[in-house]
Amino acid sequence: MLNMQDSVKAKNNSNADSLDASVHYFSADSMKMNLKEKKVYLYNNAEIQYKEVNLKAGYIEMNFGKNEVYASGIKDSSGVVNGTPVFKDGDEEFESDWIRYNFKTKKGIISNVTTAQSGGFLHGEKVKRLPDGNICLKNGYYTTCDEDHPHYYINLTKAKVIPDDKIVSGPAYLVIEDLPVPLGIPFGFFPNKKGNTSGILIPEYGEENNRGFFLRNGGYYFAINDYVNLALTGDIYSMGSWGLNTLTNYKKRYKFNGNMNFSYSKLIIGEKESSIYQNQNTYWLRWSHAQDPKAHPNHTFNANVNMGSSSYNKYNSNINNNAYASSNRLRSDVQSNVSFNQRWSGTPFSLSANARHEQNFVDSTVSLSVPELNFTVSRIYPFKRKNSTNSNFLSKIGVSYSSNFKNTLKIREEELFTDNALKNFKNGIQHSVPVSTSMTLLKYFNLNPSLSFTSRWYFKSLSRYYANPSYGPTDTIWSGVYTDTINGFSHATDWQITVPLTTKLYGFYMMKNEKAKIQAMRHVMTPSVSFSYRPNFSDPKWNYYQNIQTDSLGNRELFSRFNGGSYAWTGIYGSPPSGKYGSMNFSLGNNLEMKVKKSNDTVITSKKISLLESFNLTTSYNMAADSLNWSLLNITARTNILHIITLNFDCGYDYYALDSLGRRYNKLFYDTSGKLMRFTRASLSAGININSDSFTSENKQKKDNEAEKQAAMAAGFNENYLADYVDFKIPWNLMIDYRISQIPTTEFNKEKSDYVFKMAQTLNFSGDLNLTPKWKISVTSGYDVESKSITYTSLNIYRDLHCWEMRISWIPLGFYKSYNFQLNVKASVLQDLKLNRRRNWTDNI
Repeated sequence: MLNMQDSVKAKNNSNADSLDASVHYFSADSMKMNLKEKKVYLYNNAEIQYKEVNLKAGYIEMNFGKNEVYASGIKDSSGVVNGTPVFKDGDEEFESDWIRYNFKTKKGIISNVTTAQSGGFLHGEKVKRLPDGNICLKNGYYTTCDEDHPHYYINLTKAKVIPDDKIVSGPAYLVIEDLPVPLGIPFGFFPNKKGNTSGILIPEYGEENNRGFFLRNGGYYFAINDYVNLALTGDIYSMGSWGLNTLTNYKKRYKFNGNMNFSYSKLIIGEKESSIYQNQNTYWLRWSHAQDPKAHPNHTFNANVNMGSSSYNKYNSNINNNAYASSNRLRSDVQSNVSFNQRWSGTPFSLSANARHEQNFVDSTVSLSVPELNFTVSRIYPFKRKNSTNSNFLSKIGVSYSSNFKNTLKIREEELFTDNALKNFKNGIQHSVPVSTSMTLLKYFNLNPSLSFTSRWYFKSLSRYYANPSYGPTDTIWSGVYTDTINGFSHATDWQITVPLTTKLYGFYMMKNEKAKIQAMRHVMTPSVSFSYRPNFSDPKWNYYQNIQTDSLGNRELFSRFNGGSYAWTGIYGSPPSGKYGSMNFSLGNNLEMKVKKSNDTVITSKKISLLESFNLTTSYNMAADSLNWSLLNITARTNILHIITLNFDCGYDYYALDSLGRRYNKLFYDTSGKLMRFTRASLSAGININSDSFTSENKQKKDNEAEKQAAMAAGFNENYLADYVDFKIPWNLMIDYRISQIPTTEFNKEKSDYVFKMAQTLNFSGDLNLTPKWKISVTSGYDVESKSITYTSLNIYRDLHCWEMRISWIPLGFYKSYNFQLNVKASVLQDLKLNRRRNWTDNI
């Protein structure tokens, strides 16, 4: 085989037709030169390089007289063409049957070329390349399918390609699996810019029974720069409803990323004369911001805001049929938080600032806490000597400090942006100073005494008085307790001593048979006794409470200066508790584990398996109370089986009996019934979470899940919509949650001196399954035993069609009964090439 390489440059640089750079050419087989015709013929793996232009082919013919090159493939003995030309000019690259190109004029004629164009592929039977880089083609097609024989394409009679701008075509029609579809357009326009580009967002169209025909999500997309983009869209309905939406995404590498979405809509449902007519304004704001952990070592700023009208998700979540919107339909509340955290390296000081929001969809109330400030001093040991190895009682005394400021508001949604909202803010400051130490008694007992101080600062207080009835010509004062709100600084301080004593008891059982799978069992008991004391802060010497006459009979009642109940100002940190408190608290914790033999091909090891993660009993006895000294006995238990099944149990018992009105009174239940305690409640829940990876390494599974999530977020996906991305890597997944509880009703049985109990049972499940490598089905449903009804149910089917995808969503029951079928091209450049059929739940109203 001959390898030949050479370069040629025009000798006469004054000639206008000469090239201004060398032409390098190479062939793996042979090379012929015709000096008379100024031609060079290259055979087998031929290549020509001129500046940024590179041409590879099985056969290349170079004409230096015309500065022109011709390239084509070579047929082998079986008639198969090999080495078809591959042309590359900068970032532009394509393959064709043959090509004729002029280096000087940059004009070219190409046959059967396929070139990649910003998310798609363009093919033309005959193509002309112009000097400015534009391409004109005849009898071609455009597709986003990367198969050699595409599953679909848009057939183009003629088209012009403007690189890094657009593709404009004449009459075009759709072809699927080589079958023309009776769907044609007089002209076509395809964006062809690299990266984010500004442009018009084509709206989707359709019809709803109650809002009429619509155009939705139409508007304009602004590619502001590499870090920020903005989409402004709108919705309009033929029966009067409309909406405006803004969505912006931003990201700066190693600094932060986030997105913000604000929607406002005018909702009109039904005709004015109909019973279902509704006319209301709704809005929703969603903002997510995350600071990169590498951005700054000492401070962070994050935000997760989700707020708006209570009726927004109810009437608008159907527009975006995604898992996030569907879950919002079932939620009774939402929360938001914007946080800033600062710490000072080398010091115990830190500061956090938060703005919180909580919204209840049931009663349409909004709770705000703006701002919340928290300054803390982490635990320090003031009596600990430096470089000392001796530890004594004083050296173990630790002190910490925290100061909190809150400014809160709870108001109905429709009053949020009124003057009344500003008047109803409540604020205050709370200082906490816990002091504690630890010591070991008799080698096995841990004693951890602590003393905590709490001081509340307010800018208001209450003063109450009793007024006898008086009658005048103009004013009448009725008898009763009246409350005055006094503006000005006020404070209240309380303290409490707690002395807990704990130890651990271990029980072991070692298997006698060394070959047994189970090697040992261990039972750990953690008994704890603690004493807590707090003085009576309702004593008049503290001046935190008032003992006020409440009626003309002289009855008196204790009122706090910082708690006005539902009808007056109340301090956000409450007031020091009333009554002396001296309580003995008892608890007993249990844990049961076993050690089993774990073997592989080379090494025999052992691992721990938890049989009973916890089994706890807690109660207390208040020695300072004059009655009802015992609190409830609470029993909780938890265990996990094979990291798949989680069991939780909780129940409560009361030592005291109930009177004829259903109230606890100072009579032991044993004295009235002969039974030790009175049952008050019980609940049991069982959760199963299992998938195809459940039996792999737990740590590996967690790492893989977190890695996939981080990769998705890095690619710019919104975390709220991660559930929408279909994952075929997990063949199947199943989650089951069963809950049963025995709880008292409001009905009191006087014969049994106890409340009537009812049993509540619910079963919820969800799961998905890969029917084939391309088919996935997911189901969510449940059953309420008490109401004998099926809870929220949805069925979703997904089919991966390579360059297309199909989704079917069906909610067969309930208020949100609806279905949606969508068949669309995956590529975003042809996002409007889809078939959509849906019936919204609003059509059922």
